[in-house]
Amino acid sequence: MFSKKENKEVRVLFFTSFGKYMSQKVSYNGTKIKWLNYPTNIKDIHFRLHCDKKNASVYIDFQHKDDRIRRLFFEQFEEFKIVFTEYAGGFWRWEKDYKNEIGTDYSRIISQLDNISIYEQSSWPTIFEFYRFNLLNLDKFWVDYNEIFKKLKS
Repeated sequence: MFSKKENKEVRVLFFTSFGKYMSQKVSYNGTKIKWLNYPTNIKDIHFRLHCDKKNASVYIDFQHKDDRIRRLFFEQFEEFKIVFTEYAGGFWRWEKDYKNEIGTDYSRIISQLDNISIYEQSSWPTIFEFYRFNLLNLDKFWVDYNEIFKKLKS
């Protein structure tokens, strides 16, 4: 079992290493990008990475406080589900009504790699490749379709 300090050190090393791994990758539109804090440029849509002792995940979170607007963003993504799947590949789980551990409601689209641990450094290359694949594909989709979501925002 890891102490809080050790847990933090592993996470910092993991995400720092992933940042270096991705540092030479540019966005589909040719710009340099910070992959750990992907700029969707829409306040309530976030691309997130998560890794723990059981799995690694990539999330698209829709976190608008107004349920109607949040659902509108999610439903617009659903309209593009076939195109999104062509871009993103892999299996994505769509959850219109997701509630996190502290009770906040939002919507989420998830790609997950199971039976892998952030605490096993030997598995990091597999996790990094999973993240790279998903982030580059999400980026390509987002570059091509983000304007539609920006119009919904206004």
